[in-house]
Order: sequence, then C-alpha cells, then structure tokens
Amino acid sequence: MNKFIAVFVLLFSLNISFSQNVQVLTLSEAINLAKKNNSDYILAKLEKIKADRIVSEVYSENLVPSLTLGSRYTRSFKKQTINIFGENFEIGSDNSITTTLDVSEPIPFLGTPVFTGIRIAEYYSKLQDENISQIEYKISGDVKKSFYNVLLLKEVIELNKQSITNAQENLRVVDARYNAGVALEYDYIRAKVQVETLKPQLAQSENNLQIAKKLLKNIIGLKDQKDIDVSGRLAYDSLEVWGTMENLIKNVSEKNVAVRQLNLTKKINEQLVDVDYANYLPKLYLFGQYQLQANENDERSISNYRFYNSIVAGIGLSWNLNLFQNSYKEDQSIIEVKKSEEQIVKVKELLKTQTESVILKLDDAKNRIKSQREVVITAERGYELANISYKNGVLNQIDVVDAELALSQTKLAYIQAIYDYLIARTELEQLLEK
Repeated sequence: MNKFIAVFVLLFSLNISFSQNVQVLTLSEAINLAKKNNSDYILAKLEKIKADRIVSEVYSENLVPSLTLGSRYTRSFKKQTINIFGENFEIGSDNSITTTLDVSEPIPFLGTPVFTGIRIAEYYSKLQDENISQIEYKISGDVKKSFYNVLLLKEVIELNKQSITNAQENLRVVDARYNAGVALEYDYIRAKVQVETLKPQLAQSENNLQIAKKLLKNIIGLKDQKDIDVSGRLAYDSLEVWGTMENLIKNVSEKNVAVRQLNLTKKINEQLVDVDYANYLPKLYLFGQYQLQANENDERSISNYRFYNSIVAGIGLSWNLNLFQNSYKEDQSIIEVKKSEEQIVKVKELLKTQTESVILKLDDAKNRIKSQREVVITAERGYELANISYKNGVLNQIDVVDAELALSQTKLAYIQAIYDYLIARTELEQLLEK
C-alpha cells in the first residue's frame, strides 16, 4: 500500500512539473498567439493607424480654413532719406511691430481637387485594412499547417510504438514456440531483428516531432524557454461541403484580398490622374488678413506705442502654366492605371489556377481517405488472422511480419491522407478567407 502511494505521489509530481515546463496549445490558441506576436501583423496595424491619421489630416487641410499667425519687430539703424529742394528728410520710424493673422480656404472648383485628395486618403486607409486581412490569413494558414504537421508526427510516433508492441508480442510468441521446440531458431532471430529494426524508426520520428514543435513555436513567435505541445488529433469530417469548382473559382478570383488590394490601388491611380488633369486649370482660393501694426521712434516708450489694425479679404487665383510638365505627369499616372489593370488580370488568372489545384488535391485526399479506411479494416483483420494461424501452426512467422508491415503501412497511408486533406483545406480556406 505504501509503495502504491509513493508511486502515485511521484507520478503526480512529475505531471505537475511537466505542465509547468510545457505549454499545451489548441489550434485557436496557437493562431491567436501568432497574431499577437507576429511583427508583420503589428506593423500592418500601425500602418492602419497612420493611414487613419492621414485621412484626418487631409480633411483638415482641405475643409478647415488654414490659419497662420506671424509677428515681426523691425529696428531701423539707419533710415532712408529723400532730398526735397536740397533738404534731407528721413522716412520711416525707429521701431516697427507688425502682427498678422492670415486665413485661407481653397475653393473646390476648377484646379482645386479637394474631394479627390480626400478620396485618395480614404482608399489608402482601406488598403491598409486589406493588408491587415492578408497578413491575418497568412498567419492563420501557416500556423494551421505547422500545427497539423505536429499532429501528424505524433500519430506516426503512436504507429511506430504500436508496431514495436506488435513486434514484441510476436517475439514473445516465437520465443515460446522456439523454447517448446515447434519453431525454428531462424524464426526467433527474425522476430528479434524485427523488434530492433523498428526502434530507430521510433527515435527518428520522435526527433522529427521535436523539430516540428520548434518550427511551430517559431511561427507563433514565442520567445520563452518553455517547450510547447499541441492538443487534438488529425480528423476528417466527411460532411464538409465546399460547393462546385466553378463557384469556388469565381468567389476566389473576384473577391480574394489580393484582388481587392489591386482594385484599391487602381482607384488611387485613377484619382491621381484626376489630380494631374486638374493641374491644367487655375486654382481659386479665399483669403483674409487681420493686421495690427505700430511704428514709433525711440522717444516713445513701448508701453505707449500706438497700434492700428486693418482687415482685408478677397479671392485669389494661381495657375501653373508649365503645361508640358503637367502632361508628362498625367501620362505617367495613366500608365500606372493600365499597369494596375494588367496586374488584376494576372492575379485573377493565378488565383483560378491555385483554386483548381487545391480543389484537385482536396478531392484526391478525400478519395484516398475513403479507400484507405476500408484497407485499414482489412489489414487489421489480416494481421489478427495471421497471428491466430501462426499460433496454430498454419502460417509461417514471416507471414505475421508481412501482415504487421501491411497494417502499419495502411494506417500510415490513412493518416497521411487525412493530413493532406487538412493541408489542402487550409489552403482553400486561405483563398476563400475563412
């Protein structure tokens, strides 16, 4: 009883130590951590904040009057003089103080594209939203693929352990028959070699699992010294429906984030064309000025300066007459619009090809899952019958080894098919932005 309690306490303490040193993650937890730690995602969100500030700035510059306050003090060390009938007269004063408040507001007419500038800023802000979305989908896809790879390798380790268990059970049966004189020494040697041959495979799969966990940890962006593990198993849902290939291709090629980004870039370039065209036209603006001025000589103290104010307002016009220079800029902006249109066509075709390829991989994996499931059931029954037949002296020991090898291979092919399906599904979800 005391020994039982001691073993229980030891196992309990080991479990606590393991849980403290290993961080076990679900798929959703891994994705959320990756978004939190990913540098590209953080930078994209900062760019979005900056873009929103630019929109506010453009609204302020174009819709809110511009105010400028200025003040100047002037000291005349030598005044200008004029000679009138042989007598010199000084002009001006020893001291001059001038304070002005200027107000200006562009008139959204002719060559002043006020609302065009606002639209460009808003398109740029939306473009940053799409950049964030694109990074989110990429992070999610990368984490899922790495996560499924860890699950696959854990399944492979289980298969290898089961194969070793089966081989050890076979060795026990052969050893008993050999000691009873009903089995050959060759059968005993072969069974023992089979056990030892499987052990390096298990060690290699365990090493591969450690590497896969480190890669997942790197993708998530964890910097601490804790090891990580994942929860869950590779699973296939036969009820998943994705629709026809035609609809999937249409949804991806028309609505994918890459297409939306290019459409926004095209709209920005089109607005820049309008801006360049507006440069051919005059720009009108309203202006006003309030001025407070004093001009005094040294004999009057500054506290007794006499200030006079004035207010003026009007409408102004400016016109850039470098028409050839404007035409060159407009031509460049038109070329950028055409480039955007060509890029949209190219990306749509690429997305169609990617979608077709992913759907074909998805269907292939589904077919392999269905066929391998039946093969696994048959292989399990074959291995069971081979063991019974060998014990009864009907089959040779090599038949048991072959049956166990066939069972291991079919199970590996089955989980590989599920893994391939999950990877293809992840790629399709990334294209569909799910």
